[in-house]
Amino acid sequence: MKKGLIKLPENRVRRNYLGGAGIDRLHKKAVCVDNDRPEEWIGSMVEAVNLGMEPVEQEGLALVDTEEGVRCLRDVVDEEQSFYLGKSIHSDNTWQLSFLLKILDSAMRLHVQAHPSTRFANEIMGKPYGKLECYYILGIREGIDPYIRLGFQHSPGRERWKQIVKMQDREAMDGCFEKIPVRPGEVWYIPGGMPHAIGEGITMLEIMEPSDLVVRCEFERENVVVPEEARFMGRGLDFCLDVFDYTEYSAEEVREKCRIEPQVLEKTKAWERRRLAGENLTPCFFVESLQIWEETVIPHNGKFTLGVVCSGSCTMELQEEYSCEKDGQQKTAKKAEENKEKEAAREAEKPEPELAALQLQAGDSFVIAAAAETYRIVPGSGETVELVLVYPGKDMEK
Repeated sequence: MKKGLIKLPENRVRRNYLGGAGIDRLHKKAVCVDNDRPEEWIGSMVEAVNLGMEPVEQEGLALVDTEEGVRCLRDVVDEEQSFYLGKSIHSDNTWQLSFLLKILDSAMRLHVQAHPSTRFANEIMGKPYGKLECYYILGIREGIDPYIRLGFQHSPGRERWKQIVKMQDREAMDGCFEKIPVRPGEVWYIPGGMPHAIGEGITMLEIMEPSDLVVRCEFERENVVVPEEARFMGRGLDFCLDVFDYTEYSAEEVREKCRIEPQVLEKTKAWERRRLAGENLTPCFFVESLQIWEETVIPHNGKFTLGVVCSGSCTMELQEEYSCEKDGQQKTAKKAEENKEKEAAREAEKPEPELAALQLQAGDSFVIAAAAETYRIVPGSGETVELVLVYPGKDMEK
């Protein structure tokens, strides 16, 4: 199946904390509830690992409707690699999507945890990826002063931290951290090695490197217990102590180090594109925000792209007969034939004709194939629609 633009169904996933009502609100559902499915995985090509829970077949994998029935997005992409992935294929013709995109909503503060840095994962564990994460804060529950824990504000040092984790000394663990205030619209990144926890009442996009390596050092929160096999990556506490960055950072130093200032890349009379995260942080992915307030045609980036509607509504359709100049003006982009073989190859890579434009509203997600050239967006009447787009970095081209 070759489709340049695919709307994705919801893909809620179980986790070992409670939340999800904020995701329901984003989707404008009539009933919004917290449960054990506090995350929606967007276009995921990896299965969820929920140690200690009853297994669910293919949990986490994104599904799409095709003429052959419901199929995993991963399999659809694998059958038409050059169409969907473009140049984002390894030199040995293998591929692995270099990021995972989620909508996350917390009804409780999450357990304190840390992820290995890429260097630690490579050199010590023999793994291709550590786990750097980025947060884009979408919303806050009423009555909440939103915060995250990030880094040690009062570092215990390695040996004292070992005793705190081993004895599950809650008071001492809490004393290592101060609340780092966050607010909607902010972008944060979580370096490998820094202990962290998302506070209660936050709805966000979370974008991460493609690793499930995690050290969970707080074993129980609000009667939600982390199973023993899910705590130390199967390695034991002594090994995992070397994962942590024991540097002491003040709340202000954390803010200066880890809060990202979005960069305006393009602005026209109809739309604005901002870079939220890029190659200065990780070779695995780029994150961009696209705000559109007038009907427009936008050039595609030539990459496999996952998108989420963060606010507003719109229609979206491919416009292969158009391109978009840097100043935002539209013009016909049909080029004269230079070579019949090249033209035939180009036509073979074009998407199948779309049956209809996608109708999108807040919370909806979609795929744009690398082979797509341009797409038209028409915002809802009087609305500004915000789309967040995530696409691979150079890591997928190694």
